[in-house]
Amino acid sequence: MEILPHILYIRMKIFHFLKISYIYFIDLIYNHMSKKISIFDFDGTFFYTPEPEEGKKIFKSRFGFDWPHRGWWSKKESLDQNTFHIPMNQWVYREYQKAVSENDMLILATGRMEKLRKEVEIILNDNNLKFHGIYLNPGMDTFLFKTKLFENLIKNHSAESLTMYDDRSEHLIKFRDWRKTQTCLIDIIYINRKIKL
Repeated sequence: MEILPHILYIRMKIFHFLKISYIYFIDLIYNHMSKKISIFDFDGTFFYTPEPEEGKKIFKSRFGFDWPHRGWWSKKESLDQNTFHIPMNQWVYREYQKAVSENDMLILATGRMEKLRKEVEIILNDNNLKFHGIYLNPGMDTFLFKTKLFENLIKNHSAESLTMYDDRSEHLIKFRDWRKTQTCLIDIIYINRKIKL
């Protein structure tokens, strides 16, 4: 009568071993793949999300009353696709496809607050975009958030190179100075002019 529980126990141990082995195998592939990292900004880079001034006009024309909030970027309504048309930047999308074909580690890093993760991921999913990591701002200066994130990614994945795509010129100037402190090759792409800085 004790044979059946024993067999079930053995099966459970085998399944556990196979599961761990599979995870280890995937980690090996992932770590090999992730030596090159491509990082994409969200607003104004991958997607033409509405700016506050224009967005508030669209909101009022649609609903007949003024934007009801003091801020813009921290509000989920600013990412409502039923209110706003949020097209993808096709040039950046082609860069994304190139990174996919080269087996880069794909990261989305946005200054949008963590509380807007659901809204950001809906837009990504609606456009069939997949990333190995999606990072939103936990509530700090955006430049500081991104540099700390990038440094951790470089360290944790022993990255040999990192390519970042962004549209904010004031940040890109500071990113060039930050790049000098890093050990791996870093390419900074200013997407507004489609150039490498």
